[in-house]
Amino acid sequence: MFMRRFVFYFTISFLFSGCITDYELKYLDNREKAYSISSLIRPEEPAELYLTRVGDVGDLSPITDPEAFKVWIAWNSNGERNSDTLAYSDGRFIGSHLLQHSLEYSLSVKTPDEKIISAKTVIPPPVAPFGVHLQFPAGFIQLENVTGPFSRFKLTLPNVSSGITYYESMVIEVRENNGINTYRIIKSLNGDTEVLSENLPSNYLPYFLFQSGSKEEELVLNFDAIQGNALLSDFLFRLTSVSEDYFLYKKSLYRHLDALEFSSEMEASSLFFPDIFKQIQTVHSNIEGGVGIFAGYNPTDYPVTCNLSDYACI
Repeated sequence: MFMRRFVFYFTISFLFSGCITDYELKYLDNREKAYSISSLIRPEEPAELYLTRVGDVGDLSPITDPEAFKVWIAWNSNGERNSDTLAYSDGRFIGSHLLQHSLEYSLSVKTPDEKIISAKTVIPPPVAPFGVHLQFPAGFIQLENVTGPFSRFKLTLPNVSSGITYYESMVIEVRENNGINTYRIIKSLNGDTEVLSENLPSNYLPYFLFQSGSKEEELVLNFDAIQGNALLSDFLFRLTSVSEDYFLYKKSLYRHLDALEFSSEMEASSLFFPDIFKQIQTVHSNIEGGVGIFAGYNPTDYPVTCNLSDYACI
């Protein structure tokens, strides 16, 4: 019996070791180099771009020869064609020209093998003048990990412009410590149709994405935050107008990350891992000749303070 088992295991080991020894991934040596680009641009700042090498199994690694790449952006202004070459510094390429809103920018990257990677985007104009009202306490939240009274930030955006406009919003807590301000993005909830219709994976997020069409009436949204002390802290409500590519990139990224997330507790009910049956969302890319994102955004910060009356913000 011992001899039979020995012969069986020896034969199996020999067959598999022979396969592993003889099999070579020769085709990987001839595979074209692929690159990933990440560049989100805003007005009054120069363009910045992160460039990484995409590995054979989709992993990302830093480029080792940045001087061999040529990176530039171009745009039309007042009937003239302008360009700005981005120089490599501290792990990214950075330009010298301060960008402007309402212009279309074209990105070009020339690789060491003379191939061109390109993309286009627009930095949208700033949002129309808006107001934010803080109410605390505005109710009581009972979630799985969050319980307590919440602050309500009521956003009023009057006379939304014609056409589809894309937005990203967030609430930032500002606290002073020894004369130095610290900033923290806090999570919030929203139950408005404009936000829920985007079907984001969660409704308790640090950032929200929504869009609006042509409306004559004002747009009113309520963001309820359990974090942050409304009586002790000041806040900034950041409303950002974003390009369509920015909007699609962020939405698809949220869904992609949600589908990849597994349960952190090894309970019997979670051993079936239902998340593996989720469809993995492809992250939006607008890069020709590569992957990644080149998109514009334009943030506006609105300071929000508590109008205190008997331990309440009214």
